[in-house]
Amino acid sequence: MGKTGGKSISFFGLVAMGIGCMLGTSWLLLTGTWLDTAGGPLNLAVAFILCIIIELPFAFAYMEAIPMFPLPGGEVVYSYAAFGPRGGFAVGWAGILMNTIVFCWVDLAAISLLDELFPALKETAVLYHVGDFPVTLPNLVLQLLLAGAILWVQIKGANVCASLAKIATVVLLVMCAIGLAVCFAHFDPAVYAADGGMEFDFAGSASLLSLLVFSVAGWETVSKAAADATGPAARKAGAALITCLILVTGILCLVSTAVAGCMPWREAVGRTAPFADVLVSITGLPWVRLLFLVTAFVGAVGVMNSTLYSSAQMLYGLSRFALVSRKFAVLHPKYGTPVRCICFTAVFVVLTPFTGKLFFIPFINVASLTTIVMWVMSFAAVLWLRKTRSNLRRPVSMPGGRVTAVFGVLASVFLAGNILLPMSPGALSGLEYGLAAALAALGWVLYQFRDRSVGAGEQEKLIFGDLLAGELPATPCKIEEK
Repeated sequence: MGKTGGKSISFFGLVAMGIGCMLGTSWLLLTGTWLDTAGGPLNLAVAFILCIIIELPFAFAYMEAIPMFPLPGGEVVYSYAAFGPRGGFAVGWAGILMNTIVFCWVDLAAISLLDELFPALKETAVLYHVGDFPVTLPNLVLQLLLAGAILWVQIKGANVCASLAKIATVVLLVMCAIGLAVCFAHFDPAVYAADGGMEFDFAGSASLLSLLVFSVAGWETVSKAAADATGPAARKAGAALITCLILVTGILCLVSTAVAGCMPWREAVGRTAPFADVLVSITGLPWVRLLFLVTAFVGAVGVMNSTLYSSAQMLYGLSRFALVSRKFAVLHPKYGTPVRCICFTAVFVVLTPFTGKLFFIPFINVASLTTIVMWVMSFAAVLWLRKTRSNLRRPVSMPGGRVTAVFGVLASVFLAGNILLPMSPGALSGLEYGLAAALAALGWVLYQFRDRSVGAGEQEKLIFGDLLAGELPATPCKIEEK
């Protein structure tokens, strides 16, 4: 199956796409929310440590899957090979939803940043209210323009997307490094411990863990971008993925820790940008806040770029594989990009501005749920393929062997239970269950309109192309290595 988007993505391009999808605005906008949810900085630190530990088995599974199936569609390919059409569609739709929801949330977050820079935007020409949230004409126009600009970049192709991701990534990393150096130079352990900051409560850490799944999601974007990489970059896609996970999770934890060590953590709760506020307090320079708000806006653009790319690639894969209508598989005549897939994703962002900020927090939790579905099914696919298609070519094996496999199963159960069981600390609310159900129903409708004329053999050829043409039978069984 051919690639989309023109020129190849380099190793740094892969890392930039992953970091650009992960770092975004969370480090600036969610620090107060994280501290409040965790109930203190110690609980927050524990939650971040658990986040890395729990996600590593899933990342290791991707390390094995990516070089085994370096094809457009990412998780769709892995799950189809293991569980057939329904499995492939389920994980694909979960991935589309996760990236699309993140796109919508970041579009809201970007406008929140502009509201901080220009307060008149949230007060001028109020059209109506959705609950307690006003919808203003300036914000509405700006959100649509921003989404339109990202849409144009996507249509131009993968190499343009990667170039934008590189710029955003460099700006974010440099600014975060400078800010962290200043904060830790003034870190006060007494401030960190104030207001019960050193009192540990696992329930607080577990509650935050559900939010962190959203905040650190995005490293799996590398699995989709790997299809547009060649040579050394393609062989090192797994390393790029692990680099993104550890680097970004570490930065997010350090930013929150730095804030709690320079400002009593309860004071950070409710602030839009506590990290920037701390830096202003330390330096005495009001323009520092403006600088970091602008930096976060650049990060928002990077996230929107990466998530729309990933979402469109997954929908393109579903269409090419006849798991949804094949009308989505039409490519742009000049740039070779899946233009209809890009536009379908953009529809959600067109609707989001009209809801004000009603879904600002619900988006986070629903995105966490879809992310867990995608990770767990991809992990299960790797394990199941070891049993049913043991002779598949595996250039890289999941590190840790059976220990990683067992731990990954336990992590899957914990993550799913923590967000789905009503009595758990990180459970969804009624609105969030309703939103998730509505999006699942939309997926069911799309699946019903798939191209049913495509047989199992032809469908597998569409998915695996020349890589494994003729070697994957319609039902799982052992096959000969090519």
